[in-house]
Amino acid sequence: MKKRDAYLWLNSINGITNKTIEIIKNNIVNIEELICLSDKEIYSLENINSNIKENIVKYRSIAYLDDIKEKLNKENISYVCIEEKGYPNNLKYIYDAPNILFYKGDISIVNKNLGIAVVGSRKATNYGINCATTISEKLSNLGINIISGLAIGIDSYAHIGCMKGNSKTIAVLGSSVHNILPKKNIYLADKILENGGLIISDYNINSKVFPSNYANRNRIISGISEGVIVVEAAKKSGALITVEFGLEQGKNIFAVPGSINSYMSEGCHQIIKEGAKLINNIDDVLSEYKISNAKSIENSKKYDNINLSKESIVIIDTIKQQGVLHIDEICDNISEKFINIKRKFNNTNIKIEA
Repeated sequence: MKKRDAYLWLNSINGITNKTIEIIKNNIVNIEELICLSDKEIYSLENINSNIKENIVKYRSIAYLDDIKEKLNKENISYVCIEEKGYPNNLKYIYDAPNILFYKGDISIVNKNLGIAVVGSRKATNYGINCATTISEKLSNLGINIISGLAIGIDSYAHIGCMKGNSKTIAVLGSSVHNILPKKNIYLADKILENGGLIISDYNINSKVFPSNYANRNRIISGISEGVIVVEAAKKSGALITVEFGLEQGKNIFAVPGSINSYMSEGCHQIIKEGAKLINNIDDVLSEYKISNAKSIENSKKYDNINLSKESIVIIDTIKQQGVLHIDEICDNISEKFINIKRKFNNTNIKIEA
């Protein structure tokens, strides 16, 4: 038996979790030899529940394994184990790394390009939807894959935004790959695959879906990413679980600020206080990975070629340095000779993005 098949066989047995497989690996040198052990040797395995040992003995057959493989094949589901080359590089070294992953699509994209997770609330506001879509599309156009959980809300729009760009999106499920949840996102899952993306899970085809699955899968979302962006999250949002995993894994954490009056941004504001990097634009993300935004540089060059008056240059440079300013604040920062501008635009907000 190949090692990948040993993982598949064990993963398919009721009661055996990823941590159980780790315990079994500590008991025997070669896990692929487990199926050949005698009943006595299996029952002598340490730190394993007796019911699990009984199930190992009960389903210790190649026929059982072949049946599982046939079911996967019918659903066009592939699998990869932790020792294989195609396994996500970043995922190998996290705590409780899945010993086996099930997927549809192109798994090679995980190891090809930089990946950033974009997560947030299921009850997304228009502001959050716009931010998730725009950020994901812009990062995608710069060759960055976007990773999320295929949930409704921010996750969905992160996937959609990425597909508007040039890169691929990866959906990590809390259910098996053939059981897309929520059902309303089956169409989105199909689009991800049509776009050359990836749908991945550590839950086998016969796995039941429990609420804890979704928190557990978040370790994979952050694990295969180089960083986590939280777009919109309440104080107790599930997206913050991904942040916790990301921090444990040493990943960069980013957050999009929102209105101080919006409870949907309270989680983002909290993690910013705790050290997450505030995102004002995608350059705040790119700078952490020493990636230059060629499009911004190109636009900057175009701006430099525009024939502007000295007065206009002073105003624009002030806004570039200070950010969004009210006309009164602009006037406070520039020469008295431009005071007529204040009179002309009195009580007007000027918003120019540098």
